[in-house]
Amino acid sequence: MSDAPSEVVGTRVTPQEVFVRISGSNIYPAVQNMLLAARALGLGATLTTLHLLFEKETEEALGLPPGAHSYAILPIGYPFGRFGPVARTPLVDVVYRNRWGQQYA
Repeated sequence: MSDAPSEVVGTRVTPQEVFVRISGSNIYPAVQNMLLAARALGLGATLTTLHLLFEKETEEALGLPPGAHSYAILPIGYPFGRFGPVARTPLVDVVYRNRWGQQYA
């Protein structure tokens, strides 16, 4: 699916009659932990859900059994080039109080 040496696919088996996309929301905390662990090991990783544009084809290509649905794909590998500390935007620029644009300070 990509040029990454490894990919993790977050899936959940759900009975077809109760399947809704939010039924897999418990997968995302595990995915976040995998992203943090990859970073700690010096690996590059990202969360992607673009495969959901072709959900049935992707699940067929992965050989998922009936009732199993994919929620996230994490390409993981050793990064090319600079891989150092990330830049952080000051919170005052991205956190608002009660409504958009109302400074939190």
